[in-house]
Amino acid sequence: MKRSVPAFVLLLAFAACSSSGGSSTPTTSPTSTATASAQSYTCPTATTSSGTLNCTVLTLGDNKYSTTAPAVGTVYACSVPNGSGATGTPPWINSASSTWNALTKVVVSGSVAWSGTFSASTSGSAINVAGNGLPLSPITTGTYPIATTDPAYAYDQNPNHIAAQSISYALPYPPVAAASPACVPMGRIGMALNGVSFYNALDAAGHDAGAHEEQDACHGHPDQSSTYHYHGWLQVCVTDAGSATQNSSLIGYALDGYGIYGPWYNGKVLMTSDLDVCHGTTSVVMWQGAQTNIYHYVSTYDYPYTVSCFHGTAVHQ
Repeated sequence: MKRSVPAFVLLLAFAACSSSGGSSTPTTSPTSTATASAQSYTCPTATTSSGTLNCTVLTLGDNKYSTTAPAVGTVYACSVPNGSGATGTPPWINSASSTWNALTKVVVSGSVAWSGTFSASTSGSAINVAGNGLPLSPITTGTYPIATTDPAYAYDQNPNHIAAQSISYALPYPPVAAASPACVPMGRIGMALNGVSFYNALDAAGHDAGAHEEQDACHGHPDQSSTYHYHGWLQVCVTDAGSATQNSSLIGYALDGYGIYGPWYNGKVLMTSDLDVCHGTTSVVMWQGAQTNIYHYVSTYDYPYTVSCFHGTAVHQ
């Protein structure tokens, strides 16, 4: 996986925050939105280690978590999810086969622009990450709270707004493997390079958030703290050099300092079965401006999507 990231400094384009205090004002009106029928998820034509990528029968990750030990294909959670998620079984979930169809899932409508800021720069023993949690232009979000007129509202009545956050971390550099994998919390576990937080694969009820929760075209939505975030598929709205002829590039950082990359590697798309208990692997990638054989996470199309446990020691805000 390779794509050049400037050595010692990564600085993504800044845009001034358009409001004072803790919230941000959209730069386009939420009323100027596309209809839900105009938006849908897509998957690339790709080969995996076990055949053709098929996003119509993705394994459902409901209750695939543990609070005692990590395992491939599960989330090693720091606590038992005890909230409520989206209710009911939508038509894109096949309970009998425990699969879901990403290509027929209803998408939250809207195309709202924000004044996002984000930077990541290496200094001494830290990668300093900072931003306001809003996506950098030209990335947009859906319209939240989900409107009652949006077809997505029939499956998820997310009442939350999107607002700016104050995000600042000094991530370990270089990242170092811990003696044993550590659990991941239910909140932020990393930052994508487009300025958006990403969480683990679970919703508040312990179900597969990618399958159950209504999310926008970037697979994002806000929580009760007004934090807009992804649960997976980071490669959709974060620039990734990956293709059938090009290995994926760095698309974010986990809170233990390790990078997360897109799914393309050696002409194929990596899946969960190709990765370890924390959803990572060790291979040669472009890291801080040089081809480096280093551990890293992978954003996949199948559950648990991103980081399922911390390979290193994570920092906390």
